Amino acid sequence: MTELQPKCNPEGIYCVKRACAELGVSFKTFRRYREMGLIAPVNPQNRYRPKFSGQSIIDCWKRLTTL
Repeated sequence: MTELQPKCNPEGIYCVKRACAELGVSFKTFRRYREMGLIAPVNPQNRYRPKFSGQSIIDCWKRLTTL
């Protein structure tokens, strides 16, 4: 995970690959974060192409830094 807060647009929408890059984690780690409930997609009905808001990425990073 990156030490600096992600510089993504809070109102933007990001794919899994870009969200992983913003957080600085691998896909497997990102999947574990989803299973733990640290981040949730904006389109939960679409299992194959989940999208994440920039604000949820920032919130996830803040939760992880306080653990």
